[in-house]
Amino acid sequence: MNLSHLYYFCKLAELQHYTQAAQELYITQPSLSGAIACIEDELGIKLFQKRGRNVYLTKYGKEFYDYVSVALRELDKGIAVAKENAGLMGGSIDIGCISTIQGDYLPTVIRDFKTQKGPNIKFNIYQVQTNAIVKAIKADLYDIGFCTPLNNEHDLYFVPLLSQPLIAVVNDKHPLAVEQTLTFEKLRDYQIISYQTEQPVGRNIQTLLKSHGLTADHSYSDEVTLCGLVRIEPSVAILLQTPSLQQFHDLHVINLPEVPHDFHIVHMVFKQNRYHIRAVESFIDFVAAFHSYVPPENAN
Repeated sequence: MNLSHLYYFCKLAELQHYTQAAQELYITQPSLSGAIACIEDELGIKLFQKRGRNVYLTKYGKEFYDYVSVALRELDKGIAVAKENAGLMGGSIDIGCISTIQGDYLPTVIRDFKTQKGPNIKFNIYQVQTNAIVKAIKADLYDIGFCTPLNNEHDLYFVPLLSQPLIAVVNDKHPLAVEQTLTFEKLRDYQIISYQTEQPVGRNIQTLLKSHGLTADHSYSDEVTLCGLVRIEPSVAILLQTPSLQQFHDLHVINLPEVPHDFHIVHMVFKQNRYHIRAVESFIDFVAAFHSYVPPENAN
């Protein structure tokens, strides 16, 4: 019995189909069959039973798989750690990310990680909204997500990372353009626009405004659209302060001191019980250790 045969066994146990397993292993089907036969002969037990064109693990095969899969994962991690220590860590990390941190925060984190761990890790970044990110994490399509936390997602782990202030934005000709700070009471005479309530941040803003007796037009999905509208109309946009605002030079930003500092905190999310390659584990640990949210001392 050799190491390759054990990898072949695990792949067949997971796919339960000789042809598919052989294709993914880049070997011939007879080679796979021979490897499984060698293991069974050495152990003196039957590991698989046929079921039509598929196979399934026997009672003894299931027990053997539990031990072998754990052993191979630990071996893979050991090899990855050794390469990490030698500056040779590799692999790819699939990340789902909301747009509000894609232009500044996330690139900085990735740069710092590569500086510390080496340049050979590939990052695949997918810009989507929170609901889609969480769904993809649960379906094992992404390794990690950066988004707003959702309730009742018990299989997922959320790590708070950074606070994004909620602000009001008007054009420079608006009556409120002379204000540096703004109470919600002063907004009563103005049309307010904000994010769609299908998004967690939109729902939270709707709840916040209602608590102050205000309503808004929640028809918009992003900061660029909201800012584009307030440039040409006398409305007030309630939105997150993100790098997207830097492209607009004729808008006025107003702070909202009544909003709690932790109103909107972006989190890192990942599946707790999923096997992750060493590069993903290392990135999760790095972000949690060096980029986690630290509340200000004088926060409300």
